[in-house]
Amino acid sequence: MAVCETDELAHAAVAPGREAFRDIVRVFGDAMLDAEGRIDRPRLARRVFADASERAALNAIVHPRVREALAVWLRERARAGRRACAAIIPLLYEAGFDEGWDAVVCVAASEATQRARLSARGLTPEEARGRLEAQLPVWEKAARADYVIVNDGSEGLAEAQALRVLSNILERPICRGKGRVHTTE
Repeated sequence: MAVCETDELAHAAVAPGREAFRDIVRVFGDAMLDAEGRIDRPRLARRVFADASERAALNAIVHPRVREALAVWLRERARAGRRACAAIIPLLYEAGFDEGWDAVVCVAASEATQRARLSARGLTPEEARGRLEAQLPVWEKAARADYVIVNDGSEGLAEAQALRVLSNILERPICRGKGRVHTTE
């Protein structure tokens, strides 16, 4: 199955020479560049997660480009006759990308697990709190999703849940409508 990671689309959108790169430098300044002239993502993240208006400015630059790149990717899959494909969109609801899907799967972990994982990536407790507060609470995402995978345990357990959800999605009759799953049972 073809899978699109929207984080990869966002990274490509802000690569040197791209329009979003130029817009970020224009809005946030040359101080956001690393020694190689690329966006210093950790520095920019510290700045935007400390200020909601700056985060909104960054999102206004990046999200439209990601939305367009995702639309292109989906059109290419459709032209190629792909029966099924998936997009991994961490900010699905926050970025307004939640319409038009046959099924939405939320991979959810407790706040304690999320904080531990962010800490393992080198974020301070304050930085982790800022990241979590910038997103919808995971319980709200889970309530809005069609399927939920609980990801507080082992990688194997999450993978087994994902395979069951995928099997269910591919095997059940789905009627397209309002981007939600509607079974004919």
